[in-house]
Amino acid sequence: MTSIETLDMKNGALAYLDILGFKGIWQRETVQKVIAIMNGVETLVKDTYRESPSDKGWNVRSEPFVTILSDTIVIGYEAEENPSCLFLLCNMVYNLIHSFLNYGLFLRGAITYGRYIRERNTFIGPAVDDVAEWYEVPDMIGVVTTPKCNYQIDRYNPFIMLVKNLSVQAYIKYDVPDKNNKIHHLNIFNWPGYLQASFDKLSEPNEKSDARRLIEKIFSQQEAFGAEVLRKYENTLSFIDYGVTKVMPLQSK
Repeated sequence: MTSIETLDMKNGALAYLDILGFKGIWQRETVQKVIAIMNGVETLVKDTYRESPSDKGWNVRSEPFVTILSDTIVIGYEAEENPSCLFLLCNMVYNLIHSFLNYGLFLRGAITYGRYIRERNTFIGPAVDDVAEWYEVPDMIGVVTTPKCNYQIDRYNPFIMLVKNLSVQAYIKYDVPDKNNKIHHLNIFNWPGYLQASFDKLSEPNEKSDARRLIEKIFSQQEAFGAEVLRKYENTLSFIDYGVTKVMPLQSK
């Protein structure tokens, strides 16, 4: 067993994700199905990591780890400070968002990069404190970077990911609302852009995008909800309308 005295804090990327709508899932699904959904999270994350393109030369020290506590998912891995530690999370988080949409579940959360220690049931460090403070801030479906991480993202942005035959700006600056209607100017993962690109088409000007139509359909299938959830949904739709504008055709060589 590793002695705590021999442990050093590692540098790595962390994502804290809150599953919206999870608390009522027991009324909609069997216990067996809920367990199956959650058991699939780690497999999906690790499969996404293994399928990442090797030609980018991203320097990652280890496979990601996944910890789940009720409606909170923690994803992390050791990595040097380069685009890999933040942009590998894009694919992991998007695949989780897309998977949960099939069950009428949504994710919000935060991503950061920094130092932490993870040993058995102990998980501490400045990066843990940073991401834990911000993962419940967005009053919408979305995953922001913490203010500290904002500047690391800005060093590499615009970072373009290829989805189908389109290019998507992975992180975009956005005025993110919180529950108190305060605005935080943060980088946010552009999951609507990924979703729109998955249709292999751009959104048409002055028309609803395919991404928005799909999410509206999922919202309409939810149980009756109150003003708090309505505000969260409307904030999400506004973000979708902005995010899909960051999908572009591939540049011809």
